[in-house]
Amino acid sequence: MSKSVLNYLIVSLTFIFLLTGCRKKEFDEFYGRPENLGDPIYQQLQQKGNFTKFLDAIDKSGYKETLSASGSWTVFAPTDAAFAKFMTDNNITTITPELAASIVRYSMTYDGEKVERLSDFFSNKGFIKNTAFRRRTVYYDFVYDAVDANGNPIKAIASNRNGSFINTDFNNKNVPYYLTPFMTFASLTAADYNYFYPGSTYTGRNVGPASIIDGQYNISAENGVIHVIDRVLTPPLSIDQYVGSKSEYSVFKSLLDRFVTYSLNTDVSHRYEVLSGKPGNVYVKNYATLLSFSPNNENYLRVDANDAQNGSYSIFAPTNEAVNAYAKSTLLKYWGKRGVKTLNELYVVAPDLIRDFVNSHLFTTTVWPSKFNTTLNALNDASKLSPTNVVDKQALSNGFLYGVNKAQDASVFSTVYGNVNLDPDYFIMKQALNFFGLTFPIKTASLNYAVVMIPDATLKKMGFYYDAFFPSAPIRGDNAALKRILQAHIIPLGDRNPNFATGSGILETSNGEYIKYANGKLSSSGTSDSTLVAKQTIPVDSVNTAVNGVAVYGKEALTPTPLQIARHIERYGTLVTDPYYDFYQYLKTSQIYNATSGAINGVSDGVFYTVLIPTKAAIVQAVKDGLLPGNSTTGVPTYNPTDFIGINQVSRFIQYHIINKTAIASDGQKTGSYETLYKDDNGNTSLVRVTTNTTSSLIFTDVTNRTANALLGPSDRSNVLSNRAVIHQINNYLKYQF
Repeated sequence: MSKSVLNYLIVSLTFIFLLTGCRKKEFDEFYGRPENLGDPIYQQLQQKGNFTKFLDAIDKSGYKETLSASGSWTVFAPTDAAFAKFMTDNNITTITPELAASIVRYSMTYDGEKVERLSDFFSNKGFIKNTAFRRRTVYYDFVYDAVDANGNPIKAIASNRNGSFINTDFNNKNVPYYLTPFMTFASLTAADYNYFYPGSTYTGRNVGPASIIDGQYNISAENGVIHVIDRVLTPPLSIDQYVGSKSEYSVFKSLLDRFVTYSLNTDVSHRYEVLSGKPGNVYVKNYATLLSFSPNNENYLRVDANDAQNGSYSIFAPTNEAVNAYAKSTLLKYWGKRGVKTLNELYVVAPDLIRDFVNSHLFTTTVWPSKFNTTLNALNDASKLSPTNVVDKQALSNGFLYGVNKAQDASVFSTVYGNVNLDPDYFIMKQALNFFGLTFPIKTASLNYAVVMIPDATLKKMGFYYDAFFPSAPIRGDNAALKRILQAHIIPLGDRNPNFATGSGILETSNGEYIKYANGKLSSSGTSDSTLVAKQTIPVDSVNTAVNGVAVYGKEALTPTPLQIARHIERYGTLVTDPYYDFYQYLKTSQIYNATSGAINGVSDGVFYTVLIPTKAAIVQAVKDGLLPGNSTTGVPTYNPTDFIGINQVSRFIQYHIINKTAIASDGQKTGSYETLYKDDNGNTSLVRVTTNTTSSLIFTDVTNRTANALLGPSDRSNVLSNRAVIHQINNYLKYQF
């Protein structure tokens, strides 16, 4: 080898060595372990010297290697003083491996987070400030001994979703913490915390019953963050576990159990055999989706993967005495006549009542003590109980529990809907109301309603019945007709309180039609059409008061009339002495009337109308004033004009006295401007105003400011019920403009 080649190789190798050294330095600086990074969590706890008991628990639980290796954990580390207090409080001298494992695993949460970040909800869209108060821990329950519905001993595991089970999810418990940023954002105070932890001091850095010690948090480690706490944390029971462990809730638990099924899971069974070395089938304990949530589910709603950080469940668990008292006063109130005497028997014949009763005590949101009566459950109810009813309070692993000495009086039972809901004699009406979606307003406690009850016997006579074999369309009969009938039995009252027993008046129903009540009797457009006087009204048998109105009981239904509006005008306009005579004579010979069908041009089926019929004197005056054909001197009408002007006068006069799209009665409810059937030559609609509307006065005003009073005396023909219409006799005519 020549000397020049040798020198070249030496220079090249030196350059490569220097280049490699530089690159390694850069690599180490970028990817290497930072010099200021603390030791792993386990070693740091060793160095501090006051965590010997916690380290012993870590050793016993098998987590030494985990907390000494890489990873990302948040560890809430209790001091030796905290362990000394824990052992004294629980009267124990040693920490068993089982207890050690539960303490360590429940003190570890996934992802190392500083205190400043713990109050932020790590959502799918990133961190949401100050909305989190829980984190998923390493701890979870596994297989346990249970008894199935037939009383047989089995191995079981809790469901980890509401109504289902995911094999890859271990149903980890969450640890709650109450930090100042979250508490302030949620408008919570120390009282909310101390309600569940009366033996702890609220510091704004609380983790369950413990507090993060001042100045001993955010300790960075190679594999996470340490926060030192002054008490030992142990995993609380779930709602399911706690209720099942307390005999005072055994009656309520028996109702919850009605919605439990056990399903064999081969994957978990195999896992159990491998871990325990014992053969055995494992069954998942599932709660039906009929319930608001599964009390054994440690996850939250799973709308977001981490939503358990900012949400949990709540339950108001009634004591045995509370459930039994409510069953007697409410749930079983009407069922004795059917021989149903217990809640178990009621579940067999009316499981929806038990479902609603249970759900009325379940909340899919966190019910904080200071928001006791403002948080809604799935039945759209807030708790109707007061803090004095609370006899037990627990911050459990998947939510808050309030043990109460009084059952929740759910709106589905306490409102006017409850009268239909609870009484088996009104089963068809109940099913039809639900099928047609008519229940929401009448089971809303803040809305005042009257419901006229229709017994099953009446509906069956009318050709309606319930067929459970067709759940998608269970109501048999003319559904459109039944829906209209039901709507006429639902009456929004607003601030009114009608006396159905002795008072009188007219009321608009939920679909815009009207019914009347007078001296303990009800009538509708259909009943009024009956040729039998006894059938023209329905006697009111009784009236039950509910939290949002009254249930009115009778034995028949309020039916709509099938007749055209003109037929009711004809009824009071055939004889010369009839109050509608002159108006009807003009109508029946007019160009806008079909004498065969009784139809008036412009009046459509399914639309509401108000017909205003001037008295004879008013008609005579209209003739004299040139608005109707006849003798302008004497006022004698010409009912059947043959000239173009007279024909048009009659048509326009009638059209202007029919209010379009609205039925108006003297009920004090409707005032303002309303369009009529009359349109001018340019197609513009003419209006009539209702300027006064009370139960004793109804005044209409035309475009020229002429007024006409509805005649509301007992012998007058106003508030006459027709086909989606109300007819009034008025003491003046209304003048339209050409």
